[in-house]
Amino acid sequence: AAVAARKVREKAKTIAANELEASEDDVTWDRESGEFHVVGAPDRSVTITEIAAGAYMNHPAGEEPGLEAVDYYDPPEMTYPFGSYVVVVEVDRETGEVEFERFVAVDDCGNRINPMIIEGQIHGGLAQGIGTAMLEHVTYDDNGNVTGGDFMNYLLPTSMEIPEFETGYTVTPSPHHPIGAKGVGESPTVGSPPAIVNAVVD
Repeated sequence: AAVAARKVREKAKTIAANELEASEDDVTWDRESGEFHVVGAPDRSVTITEIAAGAYMNHPAGEEPGLEAVDYYDPPEMTYPFGSYVVVVEVDRETGEVEFERFVAVDDCGNRINPMIIEGQIHGGLAQGIGTAMLEHVTYDDNGNVTGGDFMNYLLPTSMEIPEFETGYTVTPSPHHPIGAKGVGESPTVGSPPAIVNAVVD
């Protein structure tokens, strides 16, 4: 997405230069105003809205109409997020009930583009880890029929079972990504289940 966005910006600059009747080298993008303008002459400017219209109605010769770009992410090496999880539980030896006392998660997904979304992914992955380790179990009867095929019998963690998570992060940019990011799509689903199991066993 970052590489495609840069291509769109370059195409927008080409269209802006055409509209302003200036060389591309003399046109610059002002992030605050959302306009391209001629260097040294800020009054000679064009808005992104005007550029979008010009992309169809007044695009330079040789340019495809439209303000879009396509790129493919094919890194030379894969990028992997990292995480460390520590769980403290209290186990009732009579009933087997497990109560979470602390659940600490520290993740590293490289450069953090949208911290709120990342936090949601971390929480979702930790919740799924609780389900994997403690609740979710597929059962069959003697004829091979699934007996846990609904939400009454196949247990998933709800807000009642999920503790308050203590989350933190480190930032180690990936050298194999244009903006140093790594995947963080519910990545704690990998590391949190064994942390829970180890806490119970201990």
